[in-house]
Amino acid sequence: MSKIPVTILTGFLGSGKTTLLSQALQHPDFRESALIVNEFGKISIDHLLVADLAENIIELRDGCLCCSIRGDLVMTLRDLHRKAYLGEIPKFKRVIVETTGIADPIPLIHTLMANQPIMSVYFLDAVVTVVDGLSAGSVLSEHESAANQVALGDILIISKTDMITSHETEELATLLRSRNLSAEILNSAQGDIEPRLILDRGLFQFDSLKAQKERWFAKTPEGTTHSDEYVTHVILHVQPLSLAGTGVFLNRIVNELDDQILRIKGLAEFTQKPGAVGVVHAVQNKFYPILWIDHWPDDDHRSRFVFIGRHLDTERIDELFASLCVD
Repeated sequence: MSKIPVTILTGFLGSGKTTLLSQALQHPDFRESALIVNEFGKISIDHLLVADLAENIIELRDGCLCCSIRGDLVMTLRDLHRKAYLGEIPKFKRVIVETTGIADPIPLIHTLMANQPIMSVYFLDAVVTVVDGLSAGSVLSEHESAANQVALGDILIISKTDMITSHETEELATLLRSRNLSAEILNSAQGDIEPRLILDRGLFQFDSLKAQKERWFAKTPEGTTHSDEYVTHVILHVQPLSLAGTGVFLNRIVNELDDQILRIKGLAEFTQKPGAVGVVHAVQNKFYPILWIDHWPDDDHRSRFVFIGRHLDTERIDELFASLCVD
């Protein structure tokens, strides 16, 4: 079995995750998917709504994926792979993890990314965040976990667009862009969404679909975009960088800025490795090893870094970059 993509489907309470999932699972493109549904509490409801639509459905109860049962998720992924390999369950092409509405995706991402045996079998394909079109404004301002779900999302789906005006939909899209400049924003009415838009996209890492590599940065203009709290900051550099200096830079950033940082992603060329391109990735205060690819994904060969966070000290980021990364 080749490496299996894992899609994290998140979104705050009542945003419409289960409605979207129950609609999508009826589509042929969702066949051969394993579904892990997390319910908070001892009485589970969500899995009953989708149980007849997926061949492999696992329910993780009485806890939240971001906290008490992260270990159970790792064991579930391990067991799913083992049972499929042995023929005890049908083979599956992907895994979809539906989190609870209160889940903060950061610890869940850490759990997957830091477990090398699991990541040798699976890879994190995309974080898909469902945003309630009716109540997103107040929810994002009042609940940090909801704001983090948006900031960490590779794809943001505005739900219930049949219940709001096109002007309200565009206003919400503008708000979401201010909190996550590089995410794709989609609309959904009554849970209807094309599966190809959210499945097997390779947006979180570069493990699949090479044609999608440039999407991390395609919509990111030069400069800095601010919201009241969340900031997206971009650094572009024409010449190759110092590999050792960049490593120090990234570690300094995640340690010094700490909880200001939510996500860092980047592509860079280094003087010490001519011809190779390094893929940089960090989530909050965890910096992951550089992944090497053998060519630039597009005609733009500038090194580029995107920083997403809260109240980012952008001047400090620029200062450290100039002093450490540039030969």
